Formats: sequence, C-alpha cells, structure tokens
Amino acid sequence: MVLSARAILGFISALYWISFAFGALSSPALAGALTKNCTQGWRHSGTPTGKNVTIAGVSTYLVEPTHRTGTKKVILFYSDVFGSFFINNQLLQDYFASQGYFVLGLDYFFGDPIGLHVDQDLHPFDPNFNLTAWVVKSRVQAAQAVPIWNKAVRERYGRNAKYNAVGYCFGALYSMEIGATDDVVATAFAHPGDLTEAHFTNLTKPLLMSCAEIDQTFPTVDRNRAVDLLTENNKTYHYQVFSNTTHGFATRSNPADPNSVWSMRESARSVAGWFDRFSN
Repeated sequence: MVLSARAILGFISALYWISFAFGALSSPALAGALTKNCTQGWRHSGTPTGKNVTIAGVSTYLVEPTHRTGTKKVILFYSDVFGSFFINNQLLQDYFASQGYFVLGLDYFFGDPIGLHVDQDLHPFDPNFNLTAWVVKSRVQAAQAVPIWNKAVRERYGRNAKYNAVGYCFGALYSMEIGATDDVVATAFAHPGDLTEAHFTNLTKPLLMSCAEIDQTFPTVDRNRAVDLLTENNKTYHYQVFSNTTHGFATRSNPADPNSVWSMRESARSVAGWFDRFSN
C-alpha cells in the first residue's frame, strides 16, 4: 500500500501529539497551547537590514552586527507564529545585531507562517482555517529542522563563539530545549506557549523570562509556579512582567500605545543585556 503525503503527515502528526500527551502526563503543563491570541497584534514598519540565507536546507534570516569587538556573539532567534521573515521579527533581529550579535532566525514554517492566514490587521480572514492543525504541522516540521539547523549554525560560527537563544511564543519551546544543553551560554523567552514543568527543571543555562501581565497562555499562577521551580532547583534566572500588556507584546506592540511600545523595546533591551552578561 502506498500512502499519500497527506496520510504520512497525518500519521506523523498523530505520533507527535501522542508523545506530547504522554509528556504532559509526566510533566504538568505551564505555558498552554497556542490560541488565536498568538495571531493578533499590530504590524510594524521599517526597512530590514538582514538577508535570506540557507542553512541546513532551511531559509534563514541573517543579520550581522553593525559593530563587533572581542568574542564573536551569536543569537539563535526562534520566532513567534509569524516567522523570522515577518517585518516585526526582522526589525527585532536587526536590533539585536545593532547590539553586537550575529542573529539568525530559521523559517521552521517553511513558507507557511500564520501571516498567510490573517489579514493586514493580523486577524484571521479564512473561516475554514484550522489553527490546531496548522500548529501540529508546524511543530512536526520544526522538531525535525531545529536540531539540524542548530548544529549547522554552530559549525558556521565555530566552537569559540558565544551562543545564546531567544524564543517568542511558538519559539519559546526551542529556547528552553537548547537551554538544557551546553550549546548556549544563556537563553530567554517572551510570552511562551507549549511549556511544561520539565522545561524548567531540566534547564541548565541562565534564563530570562519576559512576560505579559495579561496572558491566558502563561497566566500568573503558572508564571509563579515556573519561578518556584527555578528557585527550588537553584537555577540562574531573571523574571520580568510588564503591566498592562498582553500576549505578543514583545513582537507585536501597539504603535499608538506608549506603554506597549516601551514594554516591547524594554523587553528587547533586557534580552540583549542578559546575553551580554554571559557572552562578554
């Protein structure tokens, strides 16, 4: 019997969710599943300075530092559902490059970011779009691509470089996974999804948590539990919460809201400063 590509993907997706379910049973969820809140926000404007390169067969947004002294510093950028080539994420990566980092963001959506399914105001326009199915497909793709891509980036910049990782929403999972290895010196996330207690207990590298005050995906009770786990296990971490912000603030702030803009910029500045602490 010859299976179609759709059937194969469905089978792989089923295996993925079975493994996720067993993982959730053994380790309680903290940051919940992705929802429509992950697809909303505001689109920014600007002129990106990076370029599109291919690393390990994956399209990658690469922006090089505008200035650099001393040790080569690299940021692995794991984007939200809009992908590394979304204008907001490009500008954010450009900012990190302006702070002295080589910044690389892989397209683990392989040309199918959530932006293809929402309008210019980032609201879904296709009533038949199934967010859950899209997340399943994207998680399967990313699970296959990220480890190979991580290794290729390290080969590209060498063993003496200082590597860091930051993940936003969908990407927080990968920043936490690599934060449990010796492949980075520090890690960070903002408004995460799909995290369990094990991600915090397994962590071995310093963690910055940049959080929204109002976040159904990572609410206060779960944020507090994460801090308790980090404290109980003697982890190095910093925890910040921005008042009057919602999920997505660190990448899709409201340009008309001064608090929203400041929170986004301060989050980015904090991530860069956190990495400087362990990379210089």
